[in-house]
Amino acid sequence: MSSGNGCAAMRGGEQRMKGICTDGQAATPPALRDALRLVARAEQFTSGLSLKLQKKGYSRVEIRFAVDTLVNAGMLDDTRYARLWISSRVKRGADSPRRLLATLCGKGIDRRTVATALKEVVNADVEIALLRRFAEKKRARAQANDGFAREALYFEGFSAEVLDCFFDE
Repeated sequence: MSSGNGCAAMRGGEQRMKGICTDGQAATPPALRDALRLVARAEQFTSGLSLKLQKKGYSRVEIRFAVDTLVNAGMLDDTRYARLWISSRVKRGADSPRRLLATLCGKGIDRRTVATALKEVVNADVEIALLRRFAEKKRARAQANDGFAREALYFEGFSAEVLDCFFDE
């Protein structure tokens, strides 16, 4: 019953997860194969990749195996994804650090992971550039003497040091 690849006839979550074929040859489990295709196309993050595999009909066990395998191989890294995503948004003129954090957390990435990535990507120079663009959009500089403007910008995730530089300009 072997048709070219003995794995073609293989069925069942545990057998698929282990990647063991009926003829004894090892094979890449289908969930892992699909996960590899997705990772090869674009940077992925754990919960996003898991959701994509779930939509393809894979079981939790198969998804967990594929995700763990890619994490252990260094091919799936939420911090790396967050750094790249933040860098991309900063280049496009992102709004504020708080909104970057909220968006990534909303995608299912751990808050500490996002905070770490933000610290790595958004240095003082990047933050002041973000603040200038954000203030221009919101016309915050016109209210520079208003303590509310400073507080609102602080709430948006801009550091006190960067706000001091901004309002002293």
